[in-house]
Amino acid sequence: MFGGLRIRLDPWDADYGPELSAEEEPEGQKPDVLPDVELPEEAWRPISPTDPFLPDRIYFVDGVRRLDARVVVEGEPVAYGAFGSFAAGSVSVRDGVAQFGPSLVDRILVVGGGKSLDEPVPVMPGAVYRPVSIGKRDSEAPLQKLQEEMRLAEERLARELADADRTLVVVDGPLTFADPVRGAAVGFIKHISRFYLTAPKSLQILRDLPTGARTPLFGLHSARRFARYSWFLRLTPPAAGDPPFSGIVRLEVSETVGLETARRLADATAWALPRFVRSRGTDPRAPQNLAPVGALEAQLRRRLGDRLLLRRHIQALIVREVRSRGDEDSAVRPIP
Repeated sequence: MFGGLRIRLDPWDADYGPELSAEEEPEGQKPDVLPDVELPEEAWRPISPTDPFLPDRIYFVDGVRRLDARVVVEGEPVAYGAFGSFAAGSVSVRDGVAQFGPSLVDRILVVGGGKSLDEPVPVMPGAVYRPVSIGKRDSEAPLQKLQEEMRLAEERLARELADADRTLVVVDGPLTFADPVRGAAVGFIKHISRFYLTAPKSLQILRDLPTGARTPLFGLHSARRFARYSWFLRLTPPAAGDPPFSGIVRLEVSETVGLETARRLADATAWALPRFVRSRGTDPRAPQNLAPVGALEAQLRRRLGDRLLLRRHIQALIVREVRSRGDEDSAVRPIP
């Protein structure tokens, strides 16, 4: 039916993009990959830890964000802005018991083109938007700023939680800080956009990783980010019809922790994280979206509040503002 093409089904829900994608980094931005940091590349093999050194507590940290309403800032030239909400939180797992940990909700009104507001904007009881100014004028810049603010909130929370002995913090996405902490923090990259490995043998080992096994550590050095140790881990075997690299995630930790600590963290994650996998059909990004993270995202989205209600109050606020300025032409229609 497909001729000579070897078609495979992408396991993720189509709304979330592909589980795997091969994206080329621009020249000059590609990190240097050091494959020999744990084993010589010619001696690479799958590593399946059997008796890892485990932390007392694992935290999963993640965030969600949402545009509540886009706005246009009139003038010459026109700039764009947005009311946006985000939340960051955690789930802790200890002795087999999971519970929600600290979390926060914040709301911002991003205004582009270098324009700024002096005061926070109260939209309704319990919903005050903090003003944030950005220099960019394009329509997608406010969403990018909202994403950046969410990442900063995740980072602050992860730093705080990792500052405890025998604690491991698993941060959703690339790790954004390299400072030493009393515990440990690793970045958990569930969408694989770059394999970094180029040697045919290394790629074959990655393709054939057993469940719960990891690759040897490799180094990533880049002028754009701090130096990291990284490793791939297979959470589940590919299902029938899946691409061969399906079910794999990449993790990373700052090189400042040292090679031996990085090795212990890699073993601990290979042993522990496959135990949090949800079955296909229970999550649109299974198996990479682990059970604690999926539950956390659902809770954080609820904390963001009713988007339609917020949008209606934002619209009413803008209409009142327009009328107060005597510009009735664009505010005469009733709010639907």
